[in-house]
Amino acid sequence: MKSILYLWILLAGACATPFSFAQQYENESLPSHWSQMRIKEPVFGGLVHVVEAGLSHKDTIILVHGLGYSGLRDWIDVIPHLEKNYHVVALDLPGFGESDSTSLQLAPQKYAELLQWLIPQFSKDKVTLVGHSMGGAISLRFASEFPDMLDKLIMVDTAGILNRTVFVRHLTELPDRYEWLAQYQQQFKFVDSTVNKVNRFLNRISGAVLTQLDKLPDPTLVLMHNEFAQKYIYKDRPTLNAAIGLINENFSDAIHHFRIPTHIIWGKLDRVAPLRTGELLASQLFNAELHVIEGAGHVPMKDRLEEFLVQLDSALQQEPVQTNKLSLLASSVDSPTDLICTNTNNQTFSGNYKHIVIRGCQYITLNNITADSIHIEKSDVTMTNVNVVSDNVAMTVNQSFVSITNAFLEGNNSLNVNTSTVDAAGVTFVASNEAIEVIADSLVYLSVSKSIQGNNMLFLHGISQGNKFVLR
Repeated sequence: MKSILYLWILLAGACATPFSFAQQYENESLPSHWSQMRIKEPVFGGLVHVVEAGLSHKDTIILVHGLGYSGLRDWIDVIPHLEKNYHVVALDLPGFGESDSTSLQLAPQKYAELLQWLIPQFSKDKVTLVGHSMGGAISLRFASEFPDMLDKLIMVDTAGILNRTVFVRHLTELPDRYEWLAQYQQQFKFVDSTVNKVNRFLNRISGAVLTQLDKLPDPTLVLMHNEFAQKYIYKDRPTLNAAIGLINENFSDAIHHFRIPTHIIWGKLDRVAPLRTGELLASQLFNAELHVIEGAGHVPMKDRLEEFLVQLDSALQQEPVQTNKLSLLASSVDSPTDLICTNTNNQTFSGNYKHIVIRGCQYITLNNITADSIHIEKSDVTMTNVNVVSDNVAMTVNQSFVSITNAFLEGNNSLNVNTSTVDAAGVTFVASNEAIEVIADSLVYLSVSKSIQGNNMLFLHGISQGNKFVLR
């Protein structure tokens, strides 16, 4: 039951845009001057459909699409622009488009191996890799495994980096507000406020359901390693196949050791892969820059084509400028004050503090914060770029929901969680004792994070429940 719910939610949200894209182009012929071929490949053992354009140019760009039967046609409006100055190669990933189907497990690691074989067939030099959604995850995996084959990486609204429950929760969440209501705000403020409250209430319910499901055994992990089951369950279901492979991939090690210059392009209104993922990647990757396209969703080359092409050209021509890199040292502040928040809603704080105490506060945002300690009780808090260095417990969370992105927590104990849910992405836990202490009925979701105790470092990507870490 848990597996079915996970995947139904995932596919309903993640594949809606690619499928509509496929319907738009399914009867459209590709330009006659593009070279098309089907090549026998050794990784999945089938024929892979490849399109080649801009043959007169030396610099090669490889385009990797995301989930959806449209395959390489996701790039159909982008290739004509690129072929003017680049040699462009786009492929239908096995299972999609005009490439052969397969019952073998589809996952970023295997697709990366396919790219390792495919790229030398079309270029003897280093290439630039551009991946969208699942294709961004595949490209990240490829770049981490085969860096010598790449000159540059460009990821577009990359899916699957966060812990899978966090990813699915984002797909199910209703937005705090709708852009189409903005024009009526002045006249009907109560409508916008009511929608906000109702959606937040419904999000609490769906989040609670997912939290309870995460306490049950997960059958998808068995499917990942059972070729007999894959043969029957994955037959004619490549999107289901690839989705399972994507959400179960762990990129912690890849991100930690990554060195390829990277540009990250993101639609600000992405309802599939949250902008939070782009911010996470921009901060955690060694040499990466984030570019946000206002008004664009999960497929910016469809939603805002002209703006997307401007950002793409800039990424191709410029070296990345590191953005939002979290310093591992707390800022030096003379006599910082305490931040006390009590029974307050919808507030945003930033700056340098000694102690931060938040009690009975809902929808609180902490951005660019340094502190000696943080205590949260009976509250809902979102944190980004947080740096806490303590001689005791860096952060305590009691009867609360807390989301943390890009943080450094150092103390005798880094994080103490009691009767709460914590969603931590890109967090470094440094502790002389316990890095994460989880007590009572609590869950800590960990995405591409790590703990450091003495000379020992451990990558954390999974769920910590009652002092038990479960890799998922």
